[in-house]
Amino acid sequence: MDIEKLKIPEKIDTPYVCLDPEKGQCDIIGKSYPEDVSLFYNQVEDWFDDYIYFGEKDLLMNMKLSYFNSSTQKVFTQIFEKLKRAKFAITVNWHYPAEDDEILENGKIYMTFTGFKFNFLPY
Repeated sequence: MDIEKLKIPEKIDTPYVCLDPEKGQCDIIGKSYPEDVSLFYNQVEDWFDDYIYFGEKDLLMNMKLSYFNSSTQKVFTQIFEKLKRAKFAITVNWHYPAEDDEILENGKIYMTFTGFKFNFLPY
C-alpha cells in the first residue's frame, strides 16, 4: 500500500502538519487549539494508522508547538499510544520555548510513557 504524504497548512488555531512517508518524517509546528480537535486530527491519526502497518522507514517526529490545549494533548497521547505498536524506531525532536516549562514537562511525560528516544531542543 502506498501511503500518501499529508500536508496541512498552519492556521491561527491549528499547526502546520507534514507527514512524509518517503522521508519517514512527521512535522507538527505551531499552535494547536482547534475548536473541533477530532475534525482536525482524524486525518492525522488515520495517516499514523497506515504508517504503523505499511511504513517501512524509521520515523523522525519534529514536534515544535508553542502552545497546545488539553484536547490536543489527549490526541497526542492517542497518537503516541498507537506508535508504541510500530515495528520501526521512533525519534522525537521535542522543540519547546526555552521559557515554557509546561511544554517541556509534557514532552518528558510522553518520553516516559512511550520509551521513545526524545531530543529536547529549546528555542
